[in-house]
Amino acid sequence: CTVCPTGTDSEAGAGYRACPCLKGFYRLDRFGPCMACNATSPGLECNDEYPAVKSGYWWTWGTLNSSQVQQQFVNFTRELQIPNDTYHSTSMRFRESLPIVYRCPNPDGCRGGVTDEEMCEDGHTGPLCSLCDSKHLAYFSTCQRCPPLWRRVLQLFLVLFLIALLMFALYKADKLRMTRSSRRGTVVDQIASKAKILVGFAQVMAGVLSSLAYVPWPPLLLHAGSWLKKVELNVVEMANPSCFTSHLRINELETTVINMIGQVFLLLSIFVYYHLRYSILPCCQPRFRPDMRSLSLARRSCLRNSWWILFLCYPSTTAHILATMPYKNWTCMKLCHYDGHQDCPWYLKADLSVQCNYDGANRDLFLICWSMSVYVVLLPLLLLWGLFKRHRTPTQTEHDTGFLFQRRRRYGARQDLLTSLEFLDENYEAKFWYWELMEIARKFLLTCGIEYFGSTSLSGVAVAALIANVFLLLHAQFKPIKRKSDHWLQLLSLLVISLSLMLGTLIALEQATYEDNLGASSDRHDRQVFSIIVLLVNGLFILYLFGRIVFVVYCSVKKVRARKEVCRVALFFIYLFTDDNSDDSYSVGSEVGVQDESVLGSLAAEGNSCDE
Repeated sequence: CTVCPTGTDSEAGAGYRACPCLKGFYRLDRFGPCMACNATSPGLECNDEYPAVKSGYWWTWGTLNSSQVQQQFVNFTRELQIPNDTYHSTSMRFRESLPIVYRCPNPDGCRGGVTDEEMCEDGHTGPLCSLCDSKHLAYFSTCQRCPPLWRRVLQLFLVLFLIALLMFALYKADKLRMTRSSRRGTVVDQIASKAKILVGFAQVMAGVLSSLAYVPWPPLLLHAGSWLKKVELNVVEMANPSCFTSHLRINELETTVINMIGQVFLLLSIFVYYHLRYSILPCCQPRFRPDMRSLSLARRSCLRNSWWILFLCYPSTTAHILATMPYKNWTCMKLCHYDGHQDCPWYLKADLSVQCNYDGANRDLFLICWSMSVYVVLLPLLLLWGLFKRHRTPTQTEHDTGFLFQRRRRYGARQDLLTSLEFLDENYEAKFWYWELMEIARKFLLTCGIEYFGSTSLSGVAVAALIANVFLLLHAQFKPIKRKSDHWLQLLSLLVISLSLMLGTLIALEQATYEDNLGASSDRHDRQVFSIIVLLVNGLFILYLFGRIVFVVYCSVKKVRARKEVCRVALFFIYLFTDDNSDDSYSVGSEVGVQDESVLGSLAAEGNSCDE
């Protein structure tokens, strides 16, 4: 008999082995000492005297003889449970090193265990269980079963239909303004400015939910975020080709290239349509020859639709391009299987199926993505040049209502190019003509910049919350938007994003505390409370719009009962959803058949009081 080794219970009988290990200890030798689980890795749990990976963590036996080493460890754990002398001496000890344990980006995808086969939950596969198999699709940081084909087709058709409807409405608005001598924008223009705010909100929230996969966001918020991502026009995510067959699985590099090709295809389609309709067809059929006004209108609409496509796709395309830049410790992560392992492979964080090297099969795709990085800088510079040129264009006094119409009668291609950028600055004050570029910078920092500060750590959430608060304070201080309704809509969207990120920081902090305390009931309750608050904060943005619509209907019904005049109700709707400070009420009234200025003035006053 010998003295019980370190880490064992010396008061218990040894039998045909060393003394049993203390709770939370493990051994790699049947007659050797025991070691503490927490001293080796926080991702290990020790039961029955052998180590296993906890849920939410991952390891792999990835060596040249990985199957043999893994089987040796399985045999050792099995023989360790035999209390008598019938154990095999060949499995008395495990001489190899244990793999390094990593925390999974999505803890729910990692089941834990001992072998590689039992490490991931159903639908998850690959390094850190971050990939999805052929029967599942990526749903932010998780994997969900592929939806039916009809649902995917319906979602794609609905998104494309809404975008086409918006572009058609803007074309009709341009056509209406060409025939008016008023500097007041149409209702469609002001609805488009609100749509731009909603698009910005959707882009940022979708980017935040995608980047901050570490935060256990409420499932209902993730479901809403999956619809918000449709605004990004990501063709690969909407089509989900991997759901058809495993051979159509597309990695991050291929997704970036396909999305860029899709944008180029849409822009070329607009260009080809314009030249076929207004250049080639008039040469063959003179009766289709347009006048200067129609030609300018078509050119302006095509250019503006092109800018809209780039505006919608820029945040997600930039995020994909920057995610494919093989920078070590930024977009790439090293996964060593064992301590002291030489030449550890580097994987792309955005897609762990792609290794960060230029010598493999993805060499050409890496070079293409590098060349596309020019797009990240070139598009903001083009917008800055166009907005600067628009700002430097000579303007008349504010009371000259006919100037804008005269200026738009200039049918030059350069003027049409500058006018097509009007949707970017029309809802800002003249001195804040550059503010949309600040919005682009905000989207860039909240969707792409988080990766630099650490999207899988608590610091990433805290930095994102700080950035959101800074832009919220800037907007509240300078008030760059001239329309009151647009100002409050943008302020509310910034407030919702800021509060969501601050609450996300608390949720991530509670998650860390929850794991340290091994699932205390008070921490679980706090996480549920924070999740409910996040849902309420994001629902506030939708409730605001719904409440405004209900209030408008209430005011209109009240006026119908009081005056029984339908034309005044129509005018009230137009006034409520357009610029509150506009002085062009007579021209608007003439469009709906109301000519009495006193009636318009009283109705405008009532509209102001109702709106307030």
